[in-house]
Amino acid sequence: MDMSDELSDLEEVEKLCQRLVVRAIYDYLPNALKIFSEETDNVADVAEDLTREALDKLGMSRINLRLYGKIDYKQAIVIFLTEREVEVALFIDSKAEKDDNTATLQMSQTTMEVRQKRAGQDVGIKGELPILVEKSGKALQTVTIIVKYVYDDANQIKNLVKIVVACIPSGVFQDKYNPNPEKSIWLAGRNAYSLGEDFRVRLAFKKLADVSSWRVRIIDANITKT
Repeated sequence: MDMSDELSDLEEVEKLCQRLVVRAIYDYLPNALKIFSEETDNVADVAEDLTREALDKLGMSRINLRLYGKIDYKQAIVIFLTEREVEVALFIDSKAEKDDNTATLQMSQTTMEVRQKRAGQDVGIKGELPILVEKSGKALQTVTIIVKYVYDDANQIKNLVKIVVACIPSGVFQDKYNPNPEKSIWLAGRNAYSLGEDFRVRLAFKKLADVSSWRVRIIDANITKT
């Protein structure tokens, strides 16, 4: 397999993982709408629960291997390509906010290096997730996905408006998505990096979609209300 074929397979695995997550969220949407409006817990905790419940209900080809990391959903799975199987370390971070434009990440939640300008200076901060998770004699392809529950709270009731499912590119695609601070899918995070606070970055959904439209899927919560 030459390099172009290998990169094509890596991207195909990311696509298939995202399709799996989108299907799970879509199928679970009627439940999610009811739970989100009635639950009294913190919305971020509710979002984590909804994603986990949706994926558990759909089911996946799981591998009996424990993953570690600062992401709320972690699962070793098998993805089936046309001619081979790929073992995947699937990491999913769930969020719930009123803003539908970005998602805030810690560097422990991406395999990419973030190259951007901060306070007029070029910075390059490496992601802490490995491109391949090597464990128990296996090398699993890392796939990272954001599930963002966008809501409003008119009349003191939390209503889901849409759900954004975004697949963060693997670090192997650095040159395509963020080769330098001028060409970037990132916005500055809500932190004072110059004051020593933990570096955070915001994934800009539009910037990501402008490079590859398939990486950002939007599920309209109103589709179940007709």
